[in-house]
Amino acid sequence: MKETQHPPRMTRKESQEATRERLVASAIELFARSGVAATSLNAVAEHAGFSRGAVHGNYSGKDELAAAVAAAVVGALGPELQRTLAAPVPAGERLAAYIRAFLEFCSRHPDHAGALIAVVAYYARADHRHYGDRAEDSLADLVDLFEDGQRRGEMRAFDAHTMAFALRTVLDSAAARMRDGAGVPTEEIVALFAAATRKEAGAP
Repeated sequence: MKETQHPPRMTRKESQEATRERLVASAIELFARSGVAATSLNAVAEHAGFSRGAVHGNYSGKDELAAAVAAAVVGALGPELQRTLAAPVPAGERLAAYIRAFLEFCSRHPDHAGALIAVVAYYARADHRHYGDRAEDSLADLVDLFEDGQRRGEMRAFDAHTMAFALRTVLDSAAARMRDGAGVPTEEIVALFAAATRKEAGAP
């Protein structure tokens, strides 16, 4: 009789990592649905199929869990956005690709988008200075894109930080609408920022 093959047992580190991944996945779903403040750590553990103490055994509190959720979402989305920004094409094309990539990700993963929005709102209420630092970090790549487009003479003169903030605000608003099931006119947003940044023919 052939012996039953059992999968190899996970190490303690692998088991802890698997538990954390399940907890983060649970938190993403619940944060997107109810927000961070309204979601208890016990609810996250129970939704993931663990006892109530599972979150406390892996995260020091809600702030650390919220940070893990943000890191997971950014980790899933970030490489795709970085590829669009690093492409060897004009700045306007990179801008359009960035907008499309962000909104396509939100369309495919509305809970991820909703959870990230919820975490940002949670940080904004809890610690304005901490939120401000994170907000600046989220704008840095866009500021670099706009400044690069201006240096290359592909975009008109404007304040790159203000334009980056405007784009981030529009994209976050669109992501929130997607989370709520509403459609978003991606190509209209692309056209709006193309017109806002494009250098007119013959302009110095």
